[in-house]
Amino acid sequence: MMAEHSEPRLSGGVRMTELKALGRRPVRREVLPPVLAGVALGMAAFTADLVPEAVGRLLVPAFSSGFAWAAVALAVSYYAATLRSALVAGVGTLALATLTYYSLVASLSRQWLSGSAPPPDGLGSTMRASAFWLAGSLLGGLVLGYFAHVLRTGTTRNAGMALGVALGLLAGEAAYTLLYIAFVWLGPMDSFVWTRLGAATVQLLLAAAAALVALRLRRPPVSLRVFLMAAAVATVASIASWHLIESVRMTL
Repeated sequence: MMAEHSEPRLSGGVRMTELKALGRRPVRREVLPPVLAGVALGMAAFTADLVPEAVGRLLVPAFSSGFAWAAVALAVSYYAATLRSALVAGVGTLALATLTYYSLVASLSRQWLSGSAPPPDGLGSTMRASAFWLAGSLLGGLVLGYFAHVLRTGTTRNAGMALGVALGLLAGEAAYTLLYIAFVWLGPMDSFVWTRLGAATVQLLLAAAAALVALRLRRPPVSLRVFLMAAAVATVASIASWHLIESVRMTL
């Protein structure tokens, strides 16, 4: 009678299948949060575009703005266990949000659902915008993931720098919008402009609130001087980046 096949064991009596199961759990913990956050963020941003304007004014700062997307990527990356997983979380969250959003734009837009033909270059424009923001997701996700990890694990000085950079990234689009309207905009101050001003102001307040919460909760505390210096430099750099982004986006 043949002996029953016995699965190989490692030292300590651990079966190979048990070891594989343990290996799959960290992978799931690393991949699942950015997948869920990215898809949810993309769907929320698309929903903010569809609702009536009065409701959209409330939803855009929270779901369809530079602040919102950067905040979600930072939060998901912050809880990643390693630097590698933080980088994956940052890029994955933003890339999946972009793909989800533009997939919905391409397939569920009101104009196409109504049966009317899309603009002559509608699909091409959507594809170019998607490619542009995917490239931005790669760069932005790496930056956000790195500084989120430094904020969680770094020294007092390094964490202060990371939090300052994070604040600059969160506030960049809103600060650019306010400066553009104040010094560049030559058109009338109509409802559209006031809506942009209101949304930008809300984003700045939310960014400041997030930084204050992080300052109070982070242990050990960060260096306040380093935080303020990094926030000032990062905000200026972020404003310049958004100027470049808007210039390129106008050509898409």
